Amino acid sequence: MASKKTIFFKSNSFLDVLVHLGIVLALLTFLVMVLFSTILPSTTNHGETVTVPDLTGRKVEELKRFLESRDLSFEVKDSTFSRRHRDRPGTVLLQSPEPGVKVKRHRKIYITITPKNAPRVKMPKLVDVPFDMAENMLKNLDLDLGKITYKPFIGENVIMEQHYLGKKIQPNTYIPKGSKIDLIVGDGLGEKEFKMPDLVMMPLDEAEQLLKGYDLLLGNITYVYNSDKELGTVVRQNPPVFIGKKKDGIKKGSSLDARKRTTVHAGELVDLWVVGNPAPKAKKEGEKDEEDPLKYLDTINIRKADEIKNYKKRKLKKDSIK
Repeated sequence: MASKKTIFFKSNSFLDVLVHLGIVLALLTFLVMVLFSTILPSTTNHGETVTVPDLTGRKVEELKRFLESRDLSFEVKDSTFSRRHRDRPGTVLLQSPEPGVKVKRHRKIYITITPKNAPRVKMPKLVDVPFDMAENMLKNLDLDLGKITYKPFIGENVIMEQHYLGKKIQPNTYIPKGSKIDLIVGDGLGEKEFKMPDLVMMPLDEAEQLLKGYDLLLGNITYVYNSDKELGTVVRQNPPVFIGKKKDGIKKGSSLDARKRTTVHAGELVDLWVVGNPAPKAKKEGEKDEEDPLKYLDTINIRKADEIKNYKKRKLKKDSIK
């Protein structure tokens, strides 16, 4: 009897694993594709984005209807003062996301707006303060410089009065940021007119003291060397005491002297001509040097050219107003 032989075909187990793994991966890939192409878009509005519009400068009252028409909404995140928009409360200053960004529909935009009421600050004391300093003080407090009016006052560019809404305002008064402050500023000339004092034939030191007493400023000193008057004597002044030339034989300032008297304001410049030292004599051969080498030197007090120039500008401005 013939014996039966059973033949077993041994399968490649590793190959089978790879085949099964490939099938699983293919199914997973198919499921992922179905998920992202059909299910997720329907729940997340995939592909339905909108561009964020520019909201800056718009009033907050306009935003609801404006954004709803674009499937967007907003929320006020903060408020801050703006000098530029101080007269427009509720104006959008900042936004997040920024304009031009692509976002999903119904996204909320966060905004910063100007407050309904501007913050209040204390009015500083500007009276007797130089103009430049006063301007910086206002700027640091977010206050605006309003109308500037110049009035006669010996203090040049010094604040005389401070006004708010047409009335004087006292220091430490609370006012809104962005308020305009009007200033009354001194023009460097006194308000009261008076007759020009006569300085001719006075010693220079006495003339200087008299000028100070009248609140007049010493301008240029020019030394004259061909005079027989005593050294240091004032022989001429400008402005002069009288307008015009004196007639011969008439005593200066007498009842017969019909010339008009010059009037000036405090703060004006007065130039003086003063008798100075003559030139030193030529030294003879063998003669010793002068004991005091400074004997023939004059101390010339000349004001800076720009100060005199500024004075002339103020004088012309004042004359033009008249």
